[in-house]
Amino acid sequence: MKHHHESGPIKLSRRHQLWIYSISVSLVVSGVGWLVAHYFLAGAGEFGDAPHYSEPWWLKLHGALAMAFLVVFGALLPAHAFRAWRLNKNRYSGALMMSMAFILIISAYGLYYAGGDVLRDWLGLIHWITGLAAVAGLVLHIWMGKRNRTRVGHQLQHRHINQKHANHKRNG
Repeated sequence: MKHHHESGPIKLSRRHQLWIYSISVSLVVSGVGWLVAHYFLAGAGEFGDAPHYSEPWWLKLHGALAMAFLVVFGALLPAHAFRAWRLNKNRYSGALMMSMAFILIISAYGLYYAGGDVLRDWLGLIHWITGLAAVAGLVLHIWMGKRNRTRVGHQLQHRHINQKHANHKRNG
């Protein structure tokens, strides 16, 4: 049984789009900022390699943005993701985005709480590769959603024109 609220478009509101996109872009910028500081700006210290002074700041910013992302991601689930899944819309790219989000959440948790350098190194690698791949995944998901919406709009328009033509023939 279809509920009334499931018949409309699944497109996010402008406000929700703004929050998702701005927080996502900020997360990527802060993550890349940390990567650059960690891998390219570290210098020699008194006892070997020393982290760049900006590393902890990038990490703190990234963590704060991640918390904000969890809020908008949580709001996205019932209004967009679960509804689209039930309506069989954009499932593959949506499942890809959900998988990446969960990998990022779990790996971030592990980076914060896991002990042992080997595990942390692997979690870090998984986290930043998935984070960078999520950029392409989000672009793909948005593109596919717009493409599908346009296709459905054209189909509805043609159906309406054909129905008008059939009614005209019947009544004419």
